Amino acid sequence: MRHWVGVSLSAIATATTVFGVQFSGAFQQLELMVLDQWFRARPLESVDPRIVLVTIDESDFNTLDQYPISDVVMADFLKKIQQQKPRVVGLDVYRNLPIEPGHSKLQQVYTQMPNLIGIEKTLSGDNFPAIDPPPILRQRNQIAASDIVLDHDGKVRRSLISLRVNKLWGKTTRTLETLGTRLALEYLKAEGITPKPITGTNSVQLGQARLDPMLPSVGGYVRSDTGGFQIMANFRHLRQRFASVSFSDVLQDRIPARLMQNRIVVVGSIAESLNDRFFTPYSRTADMTSAGVEVHADFSSQLISAALDGRPLLRGVPNWLGTLWWGGWIGIGLLLGLRVRSLRLALVLALGLTLSGILGAYLLFLAEWWIAIVSPILGMQLVALATRTHLVWRSLSESHDALQDYAKTLEQKVAERTQTLTQQNVELMQAKQEAEAADRAKTTFLANVNHELRTPLSIILSSSELMGYDKTLAPKQKERLMMINQSVQHLLDLINDVLELAKLEANAENVELRPVSIRQLLHSLEDLYNPQALTKNLTLILHCAAEVPEWVRTDERKLRQVLMNLLTNAVKFTQQGKISVQVLPIGSNRLRFEVEDTGIGIAAHEMESLFKAFMQTESGRRSGQGSGLGLSISQQLLELLGSKLQVQSTPQVGTLFWFELEEQPELNSIDIDLDVPALPSEVEMKF
Repeated sequence: MRHWVGVSLSAIATATTVFGVQFSGAFQQLELMVLDQWFRARPLESVDPRIVLVTIDESDFNTLDQYPISDVVMADFLKKIQQQKPRVVGLDVYRNLPIEPGHSKLQQVYTQMPNLIGIEKTLSGDNFPAIDPPPILRQRNQIAASDIVLDHDGKVRRSLISLRVNKLWGKTTRTLETLGTRLALEYLKAEGITPKPITGTNSVQLGQARLDPMLPSVGGYVRSDTGGFQIMANFRHLRQRFASVSFSDVLQDRIPARLMQNRIVVVGSIAESLNDRFFTPYSRTADMTSAGVEVHADFSSQLISAALDGRPLLRGVPNWLGTLWWGGWIGIGLLLGLRVRSLRLALVLALGLTLSGILGAYLLFLAEWWIAIVSPILGMQLVALATRTHLVWRSLSESHDALQDYAKTLEQKVAERTQTLTQQNVELMQAKQEAEAADRAKTTFLANVNHELRTPLSIILSSSELMGYDKTLAPKQKERLMMINQSVQHLLDLINDVLELAKLEANAENVELRPVSIRQLLHSLEDLYNPQALTKNLTLILHCAAEVPEWVRTDERKLRQVLMNLLTNAVKFTQQGKISVQVLPIGSNRLRFEVEDTGIGIAAHEMESLFKAFMQTESGRRSGQGSGLGLSISQQLLELLGSKLQVQSTPQVGTLFWFELEEQPELNSIDIDLDVPALPSEVEMKF
């Protein structure tokens, strides 16, 4: 019993959470996006032949060479339309102020066209103030509202039938139809159809159509603004737009004689410059928006087709059906969690049910009913997951109890084993302490050796150099002094290598990234190794690609030490030929450093131990120089910089060492005033 209570509480809590999120409106945008997809997937419809658009765009403004259009031109334009004998004309253009010349002529045309409907903007905002209609049309009650309802994402998905506006200082109000509604009503009036209120409701019967005012929460909407008389827009899915002619074509009599006869004619701007464009469910991008005149015409077509042809209006399912639909999906999720044990089967069933739900919602849309689909599907999946999770947790809890019982039988063995491991841990701890003590002793020893050896060696080195200036020395004595200098320098280098290796092994080496000039670094290496190349008559080549940035961020000391170690080995083991250093860009953010020589090379069997400390190649041992630490130190320094030293060598042909570094160029905004000589793309010197 407690088992099922826990499952029920888990499912109820999950369903309540999803319902709360749905009620907060969090899923509204997703539901609206699904609705847009339904519109786009709906089969195409035929164009409504009862509507003709007269559009005004930038080409018409250029032809007239005037904007706004003058009253005399507008008067001539309306006369030509009236000659075609349309049933009703909607002028979706604001004409509340005189635009001379010809204002009196336009006023006269207004009085001669009882089927002309002008517009006013009744709802005002920060960016869209209210605009009055032409006064004479207001007096003749030939006006309609141009207001269009927008959702929070800026799209038009609802149609405004009418709204109530203040008439005078907010004391009285009047009901005003929107332009699309007024045009449809005037057209239907000639067919003997007028709107009739349905007793006991706020709905209206219009021919074969029933107009029900939209509720705040319907379909995927949650607490939406339903001011005025709103219904959901059921846009027509047209391959081509309504029959359309331009303003200039009408003025210049370039339209068929009976094009507008007994039809609705809607005049309005489609010019991009006037910014009278709206997003609809068919708008995937800004280039697919519809002009205001097209939105009004489409709404008129919706009402006329519903009243005369029985084309349904889009509406949300009744609340009781929506609740039943939502509860059914929650029940399906509960069954999935309780009955399906296989995870793979559960996923397959959940996917199949989701696709079935989407198909069912689409079929309802084709029948002109909109039902929410996102929150029910999500609720089904979450309830199934929560139920399954609860059952798994319950099973794990029972298994845990069984394991605890079993664990009690093992306590004796565990205690014995623990005692053994404790003794081993004590021994390991002692060994660790001894190793740490030895490491500290080694560090202390190296520091003392560094101090004790470096000072006398420096004295010996400086003394021998001073003795070298003595002109009375015999050549044999000078030769011995040179050997002393070389030996002392070798000992100093060996001490430095050992200390550097100790620092690396103790993780005491830090990376310090600073701006470094690669070209300046190469120049300093050139000055340092030119004398050695001169002594051995070698060709020294330095190459820095032009694409390499002037400044990069890296640890200059470590990079310099690696290059010096490689160059020192190259000079040491190269008897003839050349040594080259190249810096090349690799890809978009890496630099490749290469040091190549034509020396004696490295045997294949020595490659594996090449980068180990105190390991020397056979040629290195024969030379009697070095300690076998240079390459090991270089490898560890590069690992700190996030790279790795690579090698390729052929005995008696030469050796190539290379590594790559992440390029972190210094921006030009960093002002570094250094007098760095320009390094040509390739500098070659032979001695």
